[in-house]
Amino acid sequence: MKPRVTIQHVAAAVGVSNQTVSRVINNKPDVSKATRARVLQVIQEMGYEPNLLARGLVSNKTFTLGLIMDDFSDPFYAQIIAAAEAEARRLNYFFLICSAERNPSDEIKFLKLFSSRRVDGILLLALPTSEEQYQYILYLCEQGLPIVSIASHLLEEKISIVDVDNVDGGYQATRCLLQGGRRRIGMITGPITSKATQDRLQGYQMALQEAGLPYEPDLIAFGDWTYRSGFFAMSQLLEKGLHLDGMFVQNDRMAMAAMTAIRQAGLELPDDIAMVGYDDTPDAAFTTPPLTTIRQPAQELGKFATRLLVNLVNDPEMSVQHTLLKTELIERGSCGVLVKNKNRKPV
Repeated sequence: MKPRVTIQHVAAAVGVSNQTVSRVINNKPDVSKATRARVLQVIQEMGYEPNLLARGLVSNKTFTLGLIMDDFSDPFYAQIIAAAEAEARRLNYFFLICSAERNPSDEIKFLKLFSSRRVDGILLLALPTSEEQYQYILYLCEQGLPIVSIASHLLEEKISIVDVDNVDGGYQATRCLLQGGRRRIGMITGPITSKATQDRLQGYQMALQEAGLPYEPDLIAFGDWTYRSGFFAMSQLLEKGLHLDGMFVQNDRMAMAAMTAIRQAGLELPDDIAMVGYDDTPDAAFTTPPLTTIRQPAQELGKFATRLLVNLVNDPEMSVQHTLLKTELIERGSCGVLVKNKNRKPV
């Protein structure tokens, strides 16, 4: 086995002190450009890897971050996690990743695990689902542990939040259907307690109002982000005989299942019912017809939130930050223009 290269080996090869090499590794001042360049060159040539444990003893950091999420199967969240993990590695940090699968008892266990492992910060991709978890997050905040949440706004006065502008996303989705000539536009939401659900609903209402159309609660069905809920919600709307000609579905998984329900009812997409989803998951471009959707910047969410978390770790005096990233309408075949005077099937 090849012996481990140490800071002493690098110092000897360059002809400088161990402290000088340490200052270069930790990006400290008071090292000349020439010496810094030579140390970095030798580090690369010798394959030196900093000892995180030793660095932690000096800096009082573990260079480890915790991440809790509640659904590994969701492709949108999978993209966020992949980007967050890559960004953390680029910044010389590593994530401990835990999936609670919507189990409140597991969520509190993971928070306590992170605390006992002395992670430097926590990234949340899951809502607090119990009072115990909520109170424990507050306790960690009071102890000075940096926490960044993606999408959850429950503790917005205490923790930093990175999210997307879901009001604008809901508006864009509905406006796309309206511009295609659709006037009876239904919607399948996510869980009504979710801020994303509420914001997308608000955008939907804004677009209808702008077009001079009434908001009709009967055109709304509720889902929970899963394929199954999308299928059953769409089936329920069709059974009501509401004469729908458009659907805004608040995530792509539910939208793809809703497309199946529409076909099983003997209807065509987009001729009878046009559809817009949300997320722009990898499968969205390969449905029949390809799904028009609202693209959330999943990778940028993961990268931005991780950079923000590391900045909070490095600057304990940094104030709470709230950031909204923009969405983008991706137009595909499922949001077709309504053909005039076509003998449409009754819905």
